[in-house]
Amino acid sequence: MIAKLGRQYPFHIDRSPKPYGSVWTQPLVIDFHYGGEGKGKSIPDIIDNNGRLFFSEAAVKVFRESLSDCGEFLPVTYKEGTGYVFNPLKTAEEVDGINDELVCFDAHDNLESFQFHTEKVSVFPVFRTKLDTYLGIFCNEEFKSKVESHGLTGISFGEDISNPIGEPYGVSH
Repeated sequence: MIAKLGRQYPFHIDRSPKPYGSVWTQPLVIDFHYGGEGKGKSIPDIIDNNGRLFFSEAAVKVFRESLSDCGEFLPVTYKEGTGYVFNPLKTAEEVDGINDELVCFDAHDNLESFQFHTEKVSVFPVFRTKLDTYLGIFCNEEFKSKVESHGLTGISFGEDISNPIGEPYGVSH
């Protein structure tokens, strides 16, 4: 990333909602690292990583128009083809979408739970929040429905926004 964008644009470290399109003018060459069970499998259509999304060409065809107002598509190439990193730029804080009464921290000031005002954040197909240091990617029902109706692979959805693993802590580790 440093060779591509320079030290003043730490895209790989800084997850905050900053645009990079003006300096990301040529596709970045990326590589997918497969775990033992992933070898030989095709690249999924949508992958979340570090507060951003990878979109295959098929996923971009579905979402380019509906997501153009809430983030930017940054071109990438990889051994199997081309795609995009989607950099979400909208936040729940922009629309006063955090339900402050339901934000809880533990004794060590770690975020324990939070909730959005759904009616406010649903204006964004995809958004993030400063509460989790912009790591999580949240979506409205329309985004979820498009993924499912187009049979796009690689992303899963959960109802418990403060537990992206989906199981009680320690059960799957």
